[in-house]
Amino acid sequence: EGISFPKDNNISYMESESREILWRMGRIDFINCKFKLNSFSINNNTYFEGCNFKEVFSIYPFSMNNFDDKYRYVNCIFDNNVNVIPSAENKEVLCNLFYECNFLESLTIKNLVFKKNSLIFPDPVALFENWSINITESDFKNNFKKIEDCHKFKRLIISNCSFELDFKLNGFDDKYLEKLKKNKCEYKADSFIIEELEIIDTKFESKLELKNRIINSLKFTNSNVDKVFDTFQSKFIQAEFSKSIFNDFAGFEEVEFGVTDKKDDIQFLTVFRHVTFMDFSSFREAKFKSGLDFSKTNLKDKPNFLGVEINSLNTKRETFRIVKNSFDDAGNNIEANNFFVNEMKSYRKELKSNGGNWFKRFLLFLNRWISDFGGNYVLPIVWLVVSIIIYTAIIYWHHSFFTETKNIYFWHPNFDYLSIKANDFAKNFLPFSRFLAGRNGIEFISLIFYIWFAILIWQIIVAVKRHTQR
Repeated sequence: EGISFPKDNNISYMESESREILWRMGRIDFINCKFKLNSFSINNNTYFEGCNFKEVFSIYPFSMNNFDDKYRYVNCIFDNNVNVIPSAENKEVLCNLFYECNFLESLTIKNLVFKKNSLIFPDPVALFENWSINITESDFKNNFKKIEDCHKFKRLIISNCSFELDFKLNGFDDKYLEKLKKNKCEYKADSFIIEELEIIDTKFESKLELKNRIINSLKFTNSNVDKVFDTFQSKFIQAEFSKSIFNDFAGFEEVEFGVTDKKDDIQFLTVFRHVTFMDFSSFREAKFKSGLDFSKTNLKDKPNFLGVEINSLNTKRETFRIVKNSFDDAGNNIEANNFFVNEMKSYRKELKSNGGNWFKRFLLFLNRWISDFGGNYVLPIVWLVVSIIIYTAIIYWHHSFFTETKNIYFWHPNFDYLSIKANDFAKNFLPFSRFLAGRNGIEFISLIFYIWFAILIWQIIVAVKRHTQR
């Protein structure tokens, strides 16, 4: 207890007899010690509590463990990078590892099989409930500060590992924070921040939880989760899932992705690339503030997107199609229609950026401005009223110009010849010919307006139906 160890790996300065004695001891506890060395593995049953590791530190699994329920590092502070890596003899972690430890730099966990718990975070409420009545206010605040710092990570990298037990990196929910306020303690906005989290080539055989967390950068690559994956009420500034498989329920409910102040920055786009969901997935009330790329996912069951918000700026058409189809399959036609509008807008942008077929672009442009792709019935009503006013004005003008003023032709005799042919064509268009009676001289213009009125009326019907159908 209270010993400061110099920078000499594995305390090699000790006599061989002393090392042999330490090796044969049943259990050694280092309490409130300071280490300036880079590794320490003198005994299979060595434990550290309240210790401070100053230098880059490497941790290797022990070949055996007689106290498997005790955590190897309890309330320790690591000032520099920590590497948890296999030894030449062993790659299995057979003991619980970190209990309420504080990592000031990066924590890297590589090439290991975890048969016990790897990380556990402090429980301030439980601590406060067991708090001594004799503790001073100063001690109370100092201890709370230590607890608060335990929840932060500057960088956490998990690579080529296997976890047989639950792996949890959770923060606190609102109810828990209310309990903390009753103890006169409030966490700051960055209390649960993980600056960078990378999970690569890793298998989680049990549950994986990232709930109530703020993660600035998440990369989940070529990794599988066999049981529940839950990120409830977390916030991800940048998130990319690629080449991964979720075999059980995958929950992204009430999760916030991206940022609001840089909507057009594609680096904050949330990406699911070649991700397979073997079971049900839920994105209920999730917010993708910088857009979503869901176009390259494999879905065995339709996901739940109820209440989802997706910024359309960087979102591809295929993503909106998948979301639309999920609502169609659930019978939620109104939400499906809303995402159909977004799908068509995205399709229009694709054609515009790729220089697609001009006629398709024209039709989409027209559909957009007539009724916002059937999403707005007010627009076609306005267009209909304006068109009726224009058509009425043309009728009055024609009567005044040719009947009252008695002009022979409008512009030129040749134009008059063309107008006669166009009017004869309109008279022979049987479905509309009976509506042209009394429109002598403007039959062709009347035909054009009648077709236009029919289009607008149909757009009104479609738009109203999309907002009211069951």
